[in-house]
Amino acid sequence: MKIRSSSRRRAGVAAAAVTGAALLVGGAMAQPASAAVIPWGQANFYTGYLTDEGFTGDVYPIPDPGTGTLSECINLPVPMKSVANFKYAYVEVYMGEDCTRIFGRVTGMHGGTLPEPALSYKVLVSG
Repeated sequence: MKIRSSSRRRAGVAAAAVTGAALLVGGAMAQPASAAVIPWGQANFYTGYLTDEGFTGDVYPIPDPGTGTLSECINLPVPMKSVANFKYAYVEVYMGEDCTRIFGRVTGMHGGTLPEPALSYKVLVSG
């Protein structure tokens, strides 16, 4: 009986080790082939969306208003579908022209696709 019991234990341990190894390999294979490119040190609007490869479409850089206070309202030249803010304290995004219909504030170190295209914005620069 002891021989069978130890044989079963060894078989169980071996099966668990193989299963664990298969899970690790499967987990490694499930990772995306490439990560999104993050525009560090920049703040931009994009005419396209954020995808696995990064932001798409034409880029509209968000210029530095040069003060530590909220900038004046700036109307965008075309509707923008995504935003990346890796530069300022926040970018206040609006879905209407002349800073109407506020979407919210995109804080520094954030970005993504907007629920509907942005038409205007304000900036608060850091320190």
